[in-house]
Amino acid sequence: MIRLPLFCMTVLALAGCVQSPATRTASAPAQPQQPPQQDCAPPVYPQEALQARMSGVSMMAFLVGSDGAVRESRLLKSSGYAILDQAAEAALRLCRFKPALKNGQTVAAWQPVQYAWSLP
Repeated sequence: MIRLPLFCMTVLALAGCVQSPATRTASAPAQPQQPPQQDCAPPVYPQEALQARMSGVSMMAFLVGSDGAVRESRLLKSSGYAILDQAAEAALRLCRFKPALKNGQTVAAWQPVQYAWSLP
């Protein structure tokens, strides 16, 4: 497999107790370091974007359902390239998370996420 450029992903703790995002970094094709509360692979850097030397940060918000599935996502700030934003959104739809708790019950909750697309 071809070694892809460094990919960074910032995710807030899904319990809703952290106000600023924690940073998580992974280099493809190595497995990303993931907190135990999530099952989420980093998005694949689109080949077209690599060839065109596109980079940027896709800032999004996503709704984690009470079952841990991503129910909805919204682009808050574009990376400047629709192809990168779409790749981030597609990857996020495949993720599963530990849902938030309220009064001991799992509930749906919105969380922010930031995908940083950087070239070598």
